[in-house]
Amino acid sequence: MKGKSAMKQIIVSIVVIALAAAVWFFFNGGVSHWRLEHRIAQESAIINGKMNVMDGKVDHVHTRMDTIEEKLDRIEGKLDRILQVAERPLQDGMKWAE
Repeated sequence: MKGKSAMKQIIVSIVVIALAAAVWFFFNGGVSHWRLEHRIAQESAIINGKMNVMDGKVDHVHTRMDTIEEKLDRIEGKLDRILQVAERPLQDGMKWAE
């Protein structure tokens, strides 16, 4: 008798553990913490890779903007010199025709 009751307790314990595992599995949607952590690490690596690409593109745009700004400064300097030449009075004291 003692052997049968011990066997019953073992079977009941196994069934309870199996039910608890099934409840845990369905409660978590069949996803374990390890799988979530692994998936998050994968997604994070993908996003970090995309951010590195975007950083490179932004740096390229900044470089191009600096080059354009230098060109605009040179053009502005040339226009200022042209305006200075245009504003000089005539040598013989005459006025420009209006």
